[in-house]
Amino acid sequence: MNLAEINLFFLVSFAGLAFFDGIVLHLWKYKLYSHSETIYEHRLHTFRAIIFPMILIGLFLYDIRGPLFFCVLFIAILDLVIQGFDMWEEKKARTMFGGLSSIEYILHVVLTSLHTSMLLLYLIIKPKEAFNWNETQILSSSPNYYFIAINLLPGAIIVAIIHIILAHPYFRNKAR
Repeated sequence: MNLAEINLFFLVSFAGLAFFDGIVLHLWKYKLYSHSETIYEHRLHTFRAIIFPMILIGLFLYDIRGPLFFCVLFIAILDLVIQGFDMWEEKKARTMFGGLSSIEYILHVVLTSLHTSMLLLYLIIKPKEAFNWNETQILSSSPNYYFIAINLLPGAIIVAIIHIILAHPYFRNKAR
């Protein structure tokens, strides 16, 4: 297994576990969007759900190089910053549930590890030409990167749309 395949393994593992965490636990079990105590956490998740398709497109669907690559990299770093705010918020937001369950705590550690490993490994294997400030290039991604990204993208977009819809005040305290 080469580094690109390991990177795709991290991406697919992250996406699958994030789906379980985000849809099954956050939206279905805990209904974070419906409680005033957890709406800020839901909004943070919404921002991250919006960013994830951008990361899929910018890092995996296409091989972007030059100044535009730095824009995509900024978006990926922004996602990490929002993740930090989310981790900071969870203790306060989840007091009504008795805090995070052990399984969710472990899941978040695994997700953070996969996400960070995926981004770091991507940067390690990215050709040095991508870091050129002089010219933007949008090239075809490798067939494996393209295949994974194009298959994850529709679900990622749907998850983002669901998060946006559920952030509307109409859904506050309706799901109890």
